[in-house]
This record gives sequence, C-alpha cells and structure tokens, in this order.
Amino acid sequence: MNEVSVRALRPADADAARALVSAQFAGTRYEARLLEQLELAIRGDDPECQALITDDAHGLVLFGSIAGATGVVKIHALAGDVSVLHALACEVRATGARLVMCELADDAPFAVTDRLLRELGFEEAGRVADFFRDGIALVILAWRSL
Repeated sequence: MNEVSVRALRPADADAARALVSAQFAGTRYEARLLEQLELAIRGDDPECQALITDDAHGLVLFGSIAGATGVVKIHALAGDVSVLHALACEVRATGARLVMCELADDAPFAVTDRLLRELGFEEAGRVADFFRDGIALVILAWRSL
C-alpha cells in the first residue's frame, strides 16, 4: 500500500484545490462558503482558514484555529482523498490541541467526513434540527484531548 504524502496548501495548488472543493460541493448551498474559506487558505494569512493537501492534489482538508480559543481547532471540510484527515489528526495531536470540532450539515456532501471523524474518535456534541433547511440538521462533532 502506497503512503500518500500530505503537506500545507500552497498558492500553486489553488486550481487543484478549487477543483476538489467544487467536485465535492458543486451546486450545494455549502459550496460558496467553502470556496471563500479556501481562498483565505490559499492566501495563507488567516489562521482560521488553513488547508492540507495531498501531493497528488486528490485530497484536501480545510481547518483553522478559533479566534480567542487557545488549543481549539475547527475542521471546515474534507474533499477527496481522506488521507488528509488522518494527517490533520496527527498534526493536531502533535500540537497539543485540547479540542477539535467540526460543524457540518447532516447532508450527503458531508457524509464521508462525518463517518471518518467518528471513526477517529469524534463524538457528537450537539445537533440543531432543521438548521440548513427542513430535515437538514447542523451536527457538531468534537474530539477532546485526554
């Protein structure tokens, strides 16, 4: 099994990163906001919007710190190859973060992210019914360092 190399997003990755996000979220109500967060990550000047990408540009995770919350990381989205999520988990553990959270829609474009986060030990910390529209809840997943 070949190990996938994951690294921080660079400006040269912009087109590939946009294509990944668009492929996963095209035509959904989530696409515009995720592309906005991606643009911030591409610029690289906002700690609340960062990204990791696979060297082959087949996977991307958008994440960032939460202003005023020391040791807290928020995952915005996962697109493509899931190796990036495992790399982020390792990075977060190495930095000593005390809490990693992800707010996501209980909707098809986020199904893989939801499943993988739960497999990594994230637990549902909250749910807001009908948040995005009737029948589509906001799910808050959290991983707390022990």
